[in-house]
Amino acid sequence: MLGCFQVFILNNLDISSYFNIQLFIMFLLLLPINTDIWLCITAGFVSGAIIDGLSNTYGIHAFCSTALGYFRFFYIKFSLDKEEIERGMSPNIRNISFTWHIIYILICSLFYHWLMYVMEAFQFSGLLSNSIKAATSGIAATVLIILTGFIFSRKTTNV
Repeated sequence: MLGCFQVFILNNLDISSYFNIQLFIMFLLLLPINTDIWLCITAGFVSGAIIDGLSNTYGIHAFCSTALGYFRFFYIKFSLDKEEIERGMSPNIRNISFTWHIIYILICSLFYHWLMYVMEAFQFSGLLSNSIKAATSGIAATVLIILTGFIFSRKTTNV
């Protein structure tokens, strides 16, 4: 569902060349906290490959999503306490502290968008321009992911 929204709605919005919002990464970011690394990487590759297949982008999203799955695993491992990781809850806006959630979404979104723009250009000569595009797209994606999280998440209890 999220992939269809990404391909048919967000990819066809022509707001500016500085906004290319990738909302489908929300799927990876909201996997349970104690998800194994191999599952994060596999889910990243599959979701990115689906977006690539539907968008005709030749593997850029598969690569970036795989890298995000790897990055996400280590970011969670080093930024949360062991007790929080063992509970296995989803890192949504209602289960984790608000500040941690926003920083987590922002850093992962900026990482994904920066990598996507660098891979798209496949050169470092326009690094400043690509970094500005990644920052604007990443911040816009973060806002959209957080708003979507508020709308569609509900409080879950872990026993």
